[in-house]
Amino acid sequence: MEFEYEQFRINAACLEEGGHYYARAKIFHRSSDDDNAREVKWSGDIGDYRSDADAVEAARQWAVKWCDEHRT
Repeated sequence: MEFEYEQFRINAACLEEGGHYYARAKIFHRSSDDDNAREVKWSGDIGDYRSDADAVEAARQWAVKWCDEHRT
């Protein structure tokens, strides 16, 4: 799931491996003067979840919280 949040672009996803779903997120900072975005944070594996939807939601929540704490 990719979406815009404040001045960030977030890619919340999951990695499926062996029946487990691992939450992950990448956060990009959007520049106000052009369309380029640079990666500012990668979460690594956030946790192991029962479904891909649960993993993506956990990644989304983690990313939004990180963005709220690092807003400029």
